[in-house]
Formats: sequence, structure tokens, C-alpha cells
Amino acid sequence: MSSHESRSQGTTGRHGRPLIADLFDIDIERVESLSWSLGNRVTVEADADRRFRLAHQQSTRTVTAFEVTDATCVLRLRTPVGREKFYGVAAADLMPQPVRNGWIRTD
Repeated sequence: MSSHESRSQGTTGRHGRPLIADLFDIDIERVESLSWSLGNRVTVEADADRRFRLAHQQSTRTVTAFEVTDATCVLRLRTPVGREKFYGVAAADLMPQPVRNGWIRTD
């Protein structure tokens, strides 16, 4: 693995569902992959409330959390090249906790 790949994926070298599970310290089975069209529809098109945004310090990777129901949040993972991936998680799994692995809370 090149150092560039390591920087873009974070210090753990994870991406996708494993990255989300590691970042929020939840079991990977509790992270549901969503299609881009569904994720975009329930966040951007529905003007969902944004809860917070995390940014990786060594790359332009970001994770933004949107509240879509009282019990459900959708996370948008934006990659360094601008691709977006969406994941559904229980709102209770996104309890405030220290951010780690080179990620910082930006709002």
C-alpha cells in the first residue's frame, strides 16, 4: 500500500462500512449501506437536519451526519475525489465521543 492510499483512507487504512464502524465504535452489522440515490434523496433533497461533520486531518475525506428520523441518521462519506457513499445508522449509535484516528469535528 502506498503512503498516498494510507493518507486518503485514514490512519487505519479502512474505508466504507469498516471505516464508519471504526470511527463511531459500533459493530459493522449495525452500519447499513445505502444507494447513492436513496442517500441523496433523504439528506440533500429532503433538506435533512445536519447533526455534525467530521474531517480527516491528512486528506479531504469527510463524514457528515444527517438526522432523517427520530431514531435514524444517515452518514455521508465523501472521498478525496468527491465520491459520496451513504450509510444508515441508529441515532443512538452516534453518541458524542472523542474523535480519533486523525479525524476532527468541524461543526
